[in-house]
Amino acid sequence: MKTGIYIHIPFCKSRCIYCGFYSSTLFGLQHNYATTLIKEMHLRRSEFNGLGSIDSPNSVDTIYIGGGTPSTLPLSDIQDILNSVSECFPGNPREVTIEVNPDDITPEFVSCLRSFGINRISMGIQTFDDSRLQFLHRRHTSSQAIDAVRIIKEAGIENISIDLMFGFPNQTLDEWAADVQTAISLSPTHISAYSLMYEEGTPLYRMLSEGKITQIDDEASLSMY
Repeated sequence: MKTGIYIHIPFCKSRCIYCGFYSSTLFGLQHNYATTLIKEMHLRRSEFNGLGSIDSPNSVDTIYIGGGTPSTLPLSDIQDILNSVSECFPGNPREVTIEVNPDDITPEFVSCLRSFGINRISMGIQTFDDSRLQFLHRRHTSSQAIDAVRIIKEAGIENISIDLMFGFPNQTLDEWAADVQTAISLSPTHISAYSLMYEEGTPLYRMLSEGKITQIDDEASLSMY
């Protein structure tokens, strides 16, 4: 049995109105978090002796760095975390993924990620409609998202996953189809599609409760799905 390792980076530059997950915008804590994460890996490595040697059937096969927004972490911390994974857990991972935001992507950044052994990028685009990106309080634009995919491929990482979201207030089926077609035109290896959720405690939920926005009806949501 192959083993996967998930590493959580709970930092974001800003909060999206729909997000119900914990995250912090206190970037001064990032390095301390990474250092503590690495320390815990070494302290608890003995608990994972059952993983076996690098060539055993149950060695580490995949690594996934999620969040939050891992691409906001300093590159040196990302490298140190991955080095510690290699030191503490045997394996020769075939797939090492990091979640990114489009506006964090530069040729230099992706080149460094690739040099660290990262060979898969998961990018939260959500929509190619700029007005909806602003509504969600996303930091990037549609053109930045499209450019980011190009930059990642030019840097030599072909395995790209794109996250999309549907079910916005007043969204039509044709508008959603346009988002899907734009994503397909970028030739990613994977597309994840999520229905917009109104999580209690989020600004989006408060907007719904106060009557400032209206959910699309179930039939429209089902058609989009």
